[in-house]
Amino acid sequence: MPTRTRKPPRRAPSRTPHSTPNRPTLRPKLFWFNLSLTLAVMVMLVLDVLPLPYLFMIAMVIALMVNFPKIKDQQAELASHASAIIAVVAMVMAAGVLTGIMSGTGMVDAMAAWLVDVIPSSMGPYMAVITGLLSIPMTFFMSNDAFYFGILPVLAETAAHYGISAADMARASITGQPVHMQSPLVPAILLLVSLAGVDLGDHHKKVLWRALLVSLVMLAVGVLIGVIAIG
Repeated sequence: MPTRTRKPPRRAPSRTPHSTPNRPTLRPKLFWFNLSLTLAVMVMLVLDVLPLPYLFMIAMVIALMVNFPKIKDQQAELASHASAIIAVVAMVMAAGVLTGIMSGTGMVDAMAAWLVDVIPSSMGPYMAVITGLLSIPMTFFMSNDAFYFGILPVLAETAAHYGISAADMARASITGQPVHMQSPLVPAILLLVSLAGVDLGDHHKKVLWRALLVSLVMLAVGVLIGVIAIG
C-alpha cells in the first residue's frame, strides 16, 4: 500500500528583530537627519520647551513621516512595536498605582517610624551602614521618592544624635541604586527588557544577584575609605 507523506507543519513567519544590523527598516541615507532630530529632542528636553509627552509625540510623528513616507509602512512599524509599548505602559501604570497607594495611605511614614523603633539604640553609631543595607531592598520595592523623601529624613534625624552627618547618610543611601535600577518600578528597565525580547524574571535571575554584590561592595568600600562614617 502506498504510504501517505505528511506535510511538514507550517511555521509562523519570523519577524525581523529590531536589533538586527541588516534589517530592512534601516535608513542609512537618513542617518544625519535622524541624528539631528535626536539631538534636537535632547536639547529641548534640557531646555524644557514642551511637556515630555508632547515633545516625544511630535518627534515620533516627524521621524515616521520622514523615514516611512508610505502609510502602510508607518502602520507596520507601529504594529511591530505595539506589543512592547502596551506591556511597558501597563507596567508603568501599575507601578504608579503601587507608589501612589504606599505614599497616599501613609504606609511609607509608618514604615519609617517602625524602622526607627525596631533599631536598638546600641546600633545607633552604625546607622549609616544600616541605611545602606536598607536601601538595597527598600528602593527595589518602592520608588526613590518614597525612600529618599519619606524614610531617609527620619533615619538621618535619628543618626544625627549619634554624630553621623546627613552627608554620610546620603552617601550610604545611594549604595542600593544598582539593585533599584532592576526594579519593575523603573520604566527604563521595562523598556529595555521589552525591546531586547527578554523576560523580566529571566533578567532578574541573572542580573539581580550581581547588582546586590555591587551594592554591598560599594557600601564596604565607602566604609573602608571613610566616606560612610561610623559614629
